Amino acid sequence: AGGAGVALRMVGGDGRTTSDADYEYQEDLIDDDEEDEDEDDLPLSIRMDALRRMQQYKAEQSGQMELISGQVKYNEVPLEIDVVQANKQIKLARQAGGEEDDVYLLDVRERDEWDFCKLKGAVLVPLSEMKERYDEVPKDKKVLVYCHHGMRSMQVVRYLRTRGYNRVTNIQGGIEDWSQRVDPSVPRY
Repeated sequence: AGGAGVALRMVGGDGRTTSDADYEYQEDLIDDDEEDEDEDDLPLSIRMDALRRMQQYKAEQSGQMELISGQVKYNEVPLEIDVVQANKQIKLARQAGGEEDDVYLLDVRERDEWDFCKLKGAVLVPLSEMKERYDEVPKDKKVLVYCHHGMRSMQVVRYLRTRGYNRVTNIQGGIEDWSQRVDPSVPRY
């Protein structure tokens, strides 16, 4: 049973101490459903610590890094790219160094999906095994992560970024979009 109630508040006076008789009482409507939490009750140090933690969490989720000075440095690596951009990056990496090792292509689908189709040069670490095997992913290379449609791979990208992998990017649309827009020879399922 919530709703509006009435509270009395003293009004008047000129700031000097007076008796109750010198004050008028004015009715104020109060919403009983509102919680009476006042942020000012928390010490400033606690509020600032909570703000710093929120900023750090948001920075980690978006792929930023915090510098020793406490300032945030934005990561140049995007959280997500489409399959056409991913294909260009893979081709450029292969041409530049002649090695596929410049870009690490990570497939996070399950083994049966991998057995059906995969992208050339990809390494399989299924989402179901990521917590145990994430340290197999190199921190010093650009990592492009894909799955079937891009949902599981985005979970992995966020997971890895919170663990200090700042060069990790999701391939939006996954292998399904790759089959449609980049390489139709990759089977669809």
